[in-house]
This record gives sequence, C-alpha cells and structure tokens, in this order.
Amino acid sequence: MEFQPARLAAMALIALLAACQVPTPKDTSGPHRGAPLREAPAELADANAQLATLAEPVRTERALQWARYYLVNQRAEDAADLLDRVADSAQSQDQRYRWLWLRAQCWLTLQQPGQALELLDGARGTIDGLDAQRRARLELLHADALALDGRLMDSVSERVAVDALLDQDDQRYSRKLTWEALMSLPMDTLEKRSEEASGDLRGWLELALLYRDPQADIDNQVQRLDAWRNQWPNHPAAHQLPGMVGAMQKAARQRPQRVAVLLPESGNLAPAADAIRDGMMTGYYSAEQAGNPTPDLRFYDVSNADVSAVFQRAVADGAQLVVGPLAKEQVAELAARGAPPVTVLALNYLDQGSRNAPLFQFGLAPEDEARQVARQAWREGHRRVGVLFPESDWGRRISGAFMDAWRERGGEVSLESAFGDDNMGETVKNLMAAARDLQGGPRTDRYGRKTEYQPRLGEDMSFLFLVASPNQGRQIKPLLNFHYGRRLPVYTTSYIYDGTPSPRRDQDLNGVRFVDMPWILYQDTRLHRLADETWPDGHGRYNRLFAMGVDAYRLQARLSMLRSLSGGELPGVTGNLHLEGARLVRDSNWAVFRHGEPEPLPSISGRPVGQD
Repeated sequence: MEFQPARLAAMALIALLAACQVPTPKDTSGPHRGAPLREAPAELADANAQLATLAEPVRTERALQWARYYLVNQRAEDAADLLDRVADSAQSQDQRYRWLWLRAQCWLTLQQPGQALELLDGARGTIDGLDAQRRARLELLHADALALDGRLMDSVSERVAVDALLDQDDQRYSRKLTWEALMSLPMDTLEKRSEEASGDLRGWLELALLYRDPQADIDNQVQRLDAWRNQWPNHPAAHQLPGMVGAMQKAARQRPQRVAVLLPESGNLAPAADAIRDGMMTGYYSAEQAGNPTPDLRFYDVSNADVSAVFQRAVADGAQLVVGPLAKEQVAELAARGAPPVTVLALNYLDQGSRNAPLFQFGLAPEDEARQVARQAWREGHRRVGVLFPESDWGRRISGAFMDAWRERGGEVSLESAFGDDNMGETVKNLMAAARDLQGGPRTDRYGRKTEYQPRLGEDMSFLFLVASPNQGRQIKPLLNFHYGRRLPVYTTSYIYDGTPSPRRDQDLNGVRFVDMPWILYQDTRLHRLADETWPDGHGRYNRLFAMGVDAYRLQARLSMLRSLSGGELPGVTGNLHLEGARLVRDSNWAVFRHGEPEPLPSISGRPVGQD
C-alpha cells in the first residue's frame, strides 16, 4: 500500500485536536479533563511579564494553565515558550506530569515527533515514578509520536501494551489509531509480525490481515471474521469493532442479487472491455469455487447503442446495481439524466469537478498517480522539484496534475521541461545545467572535474518528477546519469513500466521509483493462478484493465460499505480504494527498479523511500 496518506494525515489531525483535551488522571490532584480553560493574556509578552511577578508554585501553575489555553487555541509556539520558562520549576508530581504532557503535545502539534520522542524518552525516570494511569497516558502520547514519526509497528505495540490501563475515552482514541496504523502497514510486515506476536497484539494483526486481503470475496472475509471473534471473544477489538469491519458484515447482507454490466462488444473500446469483463468473471469464478453466493451477472452490449435505453432495459430486467458504461461520453450521458433509480458504478471518470455526480465513477486515472507522487514527496520533506514530461497533450495533462497538487501544498516547481523524441539529450543536459545554476553554478573537484549533482532535501531541485513511457525512461535515466544527475531521485507513475519483467532492458531504469497496482507488483497469488488457468493467453497491455475488472466485481458487493462509512477504504488489486464524493480514488503501491526489475517498497509515511 501507499505511504498512506490519508491515514497518517488523519493521525496528525487527531494529535492536533487531542491538544484540546489536556489529560489529567481521574483523581483529586489537579484539574480534571474538560475543566474550564483559564484565559491567557492575548500577547505572549504580557503573559511572560505577569509570570515574572509571581512566586512558586503559583508561577508554574499559571504557566501550565496559560500554556494549555494557547495550545487549545492553536498557538503551540507560544505554549512552548511558556513551558520552557518553567521547565525546571515544577515542584509537585502533578505539575511535572502536566508539564511533560503539554510540552510533548506542543512538539506533536508543531509536527516535530522526533523532539517529542526525545523529550519523553529522556524523562523515563520521571514517568516510571508516576502512578499507572498517568504513566499509561504518557505512553499513549509516546505512541502518537512514534506513529507521526513513521514507526507504525512500534506505535501499535505500545498502544496495545497500555490499553488495559486507559480509561474508556483514551481506549476509544487509541484503538481507533491502532486500526489506522494497521491499515497503513505493509502486508508483509503484518504477516511476519503476526507469526511472531502473541496476546492482544496478535489478535489485532490477524484482524487486519483478514480485512486487508485484496483477493478474498466478502463471504470468505465474514466467515473468517466470525472465526476470529470465536477465537478472541475478549479482545479489545471485539468490544470496539472497527467501523470498516462492521460495515463489511452489513454489506455482505445487503449486496445486490442481480448486477447488469454495460460494456461494448465491438469498436475501439472492445479490447479494453474484454479485459474488464474477464477480470470480473475471474472474481466471480473465485467466489463460486469457494462455494460462496454470487450475483446474477448479466452483460449488455452498448456498442453504438443508446446507452440510456440499454440502462432502462437493464433496470426493467431487475438489475439492482449497474456496472459501466466504459466510454466517457456514455458515462456523461447517464450522469446527465440525474439521480439513477439504482446504484451505478461507471467505469470511467467524468471531468474534474464532477466528484459529486449522481453516479459512482471508477477508473485508472494516471492523474491520481501523479497526485499521489506529490503527496509522498511532500511528506518526505521535498519542497522544490524539477518536472520533465513529453511534449504532448497527455504529457502536459499528467505533469499538470502533479504540479497543481504540488503547488497546493506549498511546493515550488524549480524547473520544468518538455522533451520530444528527437531532443531528449539536449533537454536533459539543459535541465541539469539549470539545476546546477540554482545551486550557484557548476561544482568541481580539486582537479577541476565536474562532480555529481548533490540534491539537498527541501532546497534547490531535490527530486525529479518524470512522465515517460518505458522506452523514453530507458533513454532519459542514462542521460541524467551522464549529466551528473545519478544521485537525483526520480519519481514517476506506472506509465514507466509495461507490467512484464524485462531485466536486461530495464537495467537503465535502476533507481527510478514509481507507483503501480498490487496486481502488477505481486504476481504470485491465488487469483493470478486462477486467471492464468482461465485465460492462458493473458491480456497483454490490458492487464491493468483486467485488474480493474477484478476490483469492479469486488465493488459490486462492497460499494455500499464505502458509501456508508466516512473514511472507509477497500484494499483491492488495483490499489487501496476510497471515495472522494462519487469518485473512487486509488492509492497505489510503491516500487523501485533494482537490477532491472521492480522491487516493491515498504509503505512508511514521511520517510524517503528506496534510498540506496
């Protein structure tokens, strides 16, 4: 899965909002959680002046109260200033506890988890001397810092260890973030750690594995969930079942019994439609072989047809859900009709801005991949980028989607260049020369020889976003190396890889990082074997559309789950799916070319990926 994105962003937001509820244990010492805030002076200078007139322990107590006020009102830097002034003055155990909690929370609110970890780890002696409940709450804050620092498995382990010592509010908060982290960890990490773990941690890992299985049909997952609950009747998650899992059970009960599929059987889109149809049937056969219920699938040809008339016929035939059409103009025609009488899962996207159209839209938009690259690069600390793309409408569209997403985050496009097939060498040479100029001109060693370009994170042009086909990429990466850009990170989309391992040809792509779907990156699976047996000739360049068909079949039973659950996600063979309005958006996996082959990368948010 991707470095998860939405999930860790949500964690950061929760950590920020948690500052609005400064924790105190439920005893007679100190103010309780939810106690009225003591309003602080509007100006920090006035607050410091007033504190200077007070004697201890009143001075420290007032600083703690005002720091809490500033923190709740999103003035974390001012809160930190007050706390630092009384860092050595806290006299009672209660004051030391509250100072430590507030100061660590300031670091988290300022998105500095490393500083929070250093503070809490350095105060281990103080923390160990606290009562069990206060100690558990600081351990919970430590787990928040680990999660925001990208150390998700460590964070999960710590949350599970302190769960029994937390009150109900903190348990709900911690269990929610435990599940969020488990949804973000790589599957191989979950599998490995579940074999090693014991107790409640193993139960969490097994629950996450059964939900995140991208190939299991919904009935199989529900059966495995029932078995899990029998095995773990007293598990924390059994008492607070994650919303996604509960929604899955409901979706299994409410899935459509008859599904109409609107695809062309002739014309330009017929080969793509055939791959999608075969993918849907693979999902169908998989469920059938497992002895699980399957819907009545009926296919309708919309080649050169009035799609509205075909749609009405499908509904009259009893369809409870319609999958398709594939052609964008036909999707637009159905959308123009207004709210349909049954749920529609269109297999193409309408133009940007139509996220709330009256039908759901699912596709393989390369723009989504470009936006995903922008999100990840920003999380890694990059702030300035170079962009290199083909001189074509398609190249401008994909690079434009990346640059828009990049600038929305505050990133800067230091350089952008378009290339043609006849000027790649000159374009790359000029790009790298311009990048060196941004650093103050050519860099040479003591012998006057030009040295490798040294990208500096957050400065200059610290990475390159490349839009290129496999053949173009095989020429451009060696050109970058030749012009002293060997150390420049290159990120791109799945367009760089045709889906078939070719080590000899792709040696020239070594070091290039890209996003792609699990179906392409992990090909030794049960569904792959079923697909090979059923369709021995394969699907060639339509292999990704075949995977889209597999997920379209899975969505017919799970779409209601995503609709009903805010923030819900569905692990699929095309990626991790979630809804943005009526638009299904994919988060793909990351990989890097090594020895001419794509090597999947771990999904750790906020950390540079695949650094050699």
